[in-house]
Amino acid sequence: MAETPRTIGRYAVKRAIGQGAMGVVYLAEDPLLKRRLAIKVVRATGEERDQALERFKREAEISAQLNHPNIVTVYDVGEEPSIGPFIAMEYVEGNSLGRFIRDASLDLETRFGILIQTMRALRAAHRNAIVHRDVKPDNILVAEDGRVKLMDFGIAKTMAPRLTNAGEFLGSPAYSAPELLRGGDPTPASDRYAFAVTAFELLTGQLPHPGGNVAAVITHILTEPPVFPAGMSGDIAKVFRQALAQDPDERQATLMDFLLPLVDAHPLDPVARQRVDELFRHDDHAGDIVPLRRLRPGVPTPEPPAGASSSGWSGSHTLPGARATPARPVPSYTQPSPVKIELETASPTATRPPGWEEARKRRKPQSSLTAWTLVKWFIAILVAGQLCWWAWSFLQANINAAPR
Repeated sequence: MAETPRTIGRYAVKRAIGQGAMGVVYLAEDPLLKRRLAIKVVRATGEERDQALERFKREAEISAQLNHPNIVTVYDVGEEPSIGPFIAMEYVEGNSLGRFIRDASLDLETRFGILIQTMRALRAAHRNAIVHRDVKPDNILVAEDGRVKLMDFGIAKTMAPRLTNAGEFLGSPAYSAPELLRGGDPTPASDRYAFAVTAFELLTGQLPHPGGNVAAVITHILTEPPVFPAGMSGDIAKVFRQALAQDPDERQATLMDFLLPLVDAHPLDPVARQRVDELFRHDDHAGDIVPLRRLRPGVPTPEPPAGASSSGWSGSHTLPGARATPARPVPSYTQPSPVKIELETASPTATRPPGWEEARKRRKPQSSLTAWTLVKWFIAILVAGQLCWWAWSFLQANINAAPR
């Protein structure tokens, strides 16, 4: 690793917290606002340097436009002559979701809590006509307090035709939708595909399209159906089969339509299911539902992966007062879960996100045979029977009174 600079822009650098092939992430402090932040620096020259600066500017613009609690906030963008382009962003003390997947260290309820928060971030982007283009576990940060942050909007694209670069492929092939690999334009449907691949990997520990190298993975995505692990139930496989369909029109129309039946198909005890359901009820900006992580005593937070470029990690430690939590039942194709994020109960004044009621109705159709319905039918039958009795009595009287 190159020597750590003392300052970048006006920011005082503390230490390096991550390193990738082309850059480094530093923990720094803003001397004016007295807050910690993460600074990502790209070491590049010529055209690559200009492209990196342009991506950082785009990410800052999108961050300011969205301003969402589940999206990493960008504070500043600049260029240091001796180092290269840099982006200063919110420091998230935690780990990437990719690290948790590699360690198999989350229980089932916690995994769904992470997916729901990631869904909120993507929904906010799509409502603003922004396609992320690179949804994957290493771009999802899980903070120590359980807050999930979606990051790296540097290659995001608006759905405005004037910003389309025809024929340009950006993103991670293993999480890319087939239409993107064929040269198509990114859309919310391609983001939903990447989200489904991320959910598949989070819940199973493997990718739906395996391969020994990038070319093999791309070939499998374009020509083969997803590979489901042994032991996966038919209901779960059905949800994923639709979400990973080759044709975007055959996939679920919304992230909610994908995630609700996926939760239903997994084994959760009633208390955990209620907590997960309450997360669905909250609006994207509801701040009172923040999962709280509890680590088992003596279990350290995983170290950042080598070569990672996340906006922030912390070293190994154990939270004060941490307590052990029994693992929830998980499907047979997942591993035991040493880490548990406890979900708070919902506020009675919480608002439901748009489309929640419609998705819930499709998820669990309400039965029409209620007690009130039975009462109404019973009364109707009594009235009809009385009317028939009066009509029959009237006819009998007229027949008897008629002259013979």
